[in-house]
Amino acid sequence: MLPSKHLRPTPRSDERAALRQAQGTVSVSNGAGFTLIELLVVIGILGGLIGILVPIINSGRRVAKITATKNLISQIELAIDRFTEDQGFTPPDKIPSGAPAKNFSSDTVWANFPGTQQSSEALYYCLANPYVTAQNPYLELQLGTEALDTRNVKLPQIIDRWGRALEYHRNPYPTNATMPNLFPGVTSFANYDDGIAPTHNTTTYDLWSYGPTGYTAEHWIPNWK
Repeated sequence: MLPSKHLRPTPRSDERAALRQAQGTVSVSNGAGFTLIELLVVIGILGGLIGILVPIINSGRRVAKITATKNLISQIELAIDRFTEDQGFTPPDKIPSGAPAKNFSSDTVWANFPGTQQSSEALYYCLANPYVTAQNPYLELQLGTEALDTRNVKLPQIIDRWGRALEYHRNPYPTNATMPNLFPGVTSFANYDDGIAPTHNTTTYDLWSYGPTGYTAEHWIPNWK
């Protein structure tokens, strides 16, 4: 039997419990934390995902705007067809100031009609005015996204999804043209043309949006092929 001085004392039960608790705490803390390298790896992965997703999201928004603008142009074409059936002519692309135009709010002549500065203002007047026809307007547009009164003259212009005015050009009217429902008493429409003939649909009209880039022709959204 070894002398008592060479025997290790047996830990008491409370000491053994404290030792096990300390060991468990160290194990949990070591397993739950992140090292600097791991954090950098996670940040790099997130940055890569953002770099991939942002262009996809922007591209999706661009496609959605293009699709919405194409649909708007198609609706305008249908409205112009109905207008032409009723009035005998396509809408003017210019309306001079002081024209005897019907008011949007009442079936009366508009006092001091401001005149149009954009062809899309003339389109809006002819197609969205509830008093042009005894039925409903030819075209119902959502102010803010499809029409905008940029001059604050209560004569909105039709806009695409980038907020730009659409362009519309038609051929000059014949000398015997009349549209009494729109312009009572007007017997000459020489001043109701902007002087720019269509270059694509030469027998009818050209209608287009300048598209996402503004004025690059290859990105226009037109009603011609």
